[in-house]
Amino acid sequence: MPDGETREPASAPAAVAGDGPDPITVTEASALIRRAVESTGRQRIVGEVSNFSPRQHWYFTLKDQDSQLDCVMWASATAGAACMPANGMEVVVEGVATHWGPRGRTQLVVRRISRRGAGSLQQRFEELCRVLRAEGYFDEARKRPLPPVPRAIGVVTSLHGAALQDVLRTARIRAPFVRLMVVDVPVQGDGAATAVARAVAAIDRRADELGIDAILVTRGGGSAEDLWAFNERPVADAIFSCGTPLVAAIGHESDTTVAELVADRRASTPTAAVMLLLPDREAMQQQVDHLHDRLQFLARRSVLERRKALEAIAARPVLRSARAALDLRAERLRRSEAAMRQASRWRVSAARQRLAELSGRLRAQRPAVRHRAAGQHVQSLAVRLRAAARRVVLDLRRQVDAADRQLRTLGPQETLARGWTLTFGSDGRLLRRAADARPGESMVTRLPDGEVRSRVEGQSGASLFDGA
Repeated sequence: MPDGETREPASAPAAVAGDGPDPITVTEASALIRRAVESTGRQRIVGEVSNFSPRQHWYFTLKDQDSQLDCVMWASATAGAACMPANGMEVVVEGVATHWGPRGRTQLVVRRISRRGAGSLQQRFEELCRVLRAEGYFDEARKRPLPPVPRAIGVVTSLHGAALQDVLRTARIRAPFVRLMVVDVPVQGDGAATAVARAVAAIDRRADELGIDAILVTRGGGSAEDLWAFNERPVADAIFSCGTPLVAAIGHESDTTVAELVADRRASTPTAAVMLLLPDREAMQQQVDHLHDRLQFLARRSVLERRKALEAIAARPVLRSARAALDLRAERLRRSEAAMRQASRWRVSAARQRLAELSGRLRAQRPAVRHRAAGQHVQSLAVRLRAAARRVVLDLRRQVDAADRQLRTLGPQETLARGWTLTFGSDGRLLRRAADARPGESMVTRLPDGEVRSRVEGQSGASLFDGA
């Protein structure tokens, strides 16, 4: 028999109405339990935080390997808390246990909380994240874009989970024409990580064969332990190696798993994941309607333009009457013939003019003509030379006459004619002063009509004009 289990003796008499104390109501029993629980007084308890809900009041579960205890920390106490708990964090709380009758819940009312150290799950999560980040699992550059309109989506989740129902409902509303291929896997507990990894790898291998353009890995909310399968290395490796674009939506919006960090896109909920993967049917319908209207408009405009072109062609005379077409061609032929005649006449006239010009130039180059022209040119030059010579002789003659007149005007003969004389010494020198005459010297005085010879008797320094 298991420890702690009791079995009522077979010989025990059946309870008879009226035996023992009177029964009490549930409320009275709840009050007894509350007094008994609260009688334990204030306790300091160490444990790991799970299912933390960061609202105005803090609700969370404190657990160890074998047990768990619901806790609440009222807003009046959270304001002075030494730390804010997080899932996986190991904390020391101080509070009083109580029992709430309306819900039959026993919980610890926490007054103080402090961190003791990261819990084992949180430590494993952080260590795996550190390793995967160093290996490039979280790099944004390697993540693939999602297909705009997938043919089919492979969904890796539990057939019995609420997440699948959210996915199916949203897909029916948003894009019912996209196929969903669900692969049933356990999403928590032993073997869940291996099952999820195998499902992702299997879908990726057959994606082309099955027409699958994207994969969705999802499950609903839960505690850190419930979601732990998606924090295992096999799942991270399978998503990293997957060649098909993959979206992960694990737990609630506040939960973050390794699978979501490695995935090409993360969604806060299964519904949000479907909205990421599937196009909006109404938006697509609006786009189709717009394209339809645009196509109709372009078609009508094209038909109208071609109709106008056809009417213009039909209005041409060639299509209305064959005789008119022939007359038109004949008129064109006559115009062409006239143009050709005119062009011929113009070319003949131009050729004749050119020939006459060349003939004239040829005649001008004959020897007799050139000799006659040269003779005329020589005669013209001779006439011009004689005229130029006469002009030069006349100019020179006038210059000589002018020089002669000037010379006579300035010469001694003119001076003598005005009453002046020139006196020369015996040696032929011109006497310019009285002092130049030496006594006893013979002199020659030149007059206009001859010379007078004399001898110097003496000198006098008086001027000829002193008595004037």
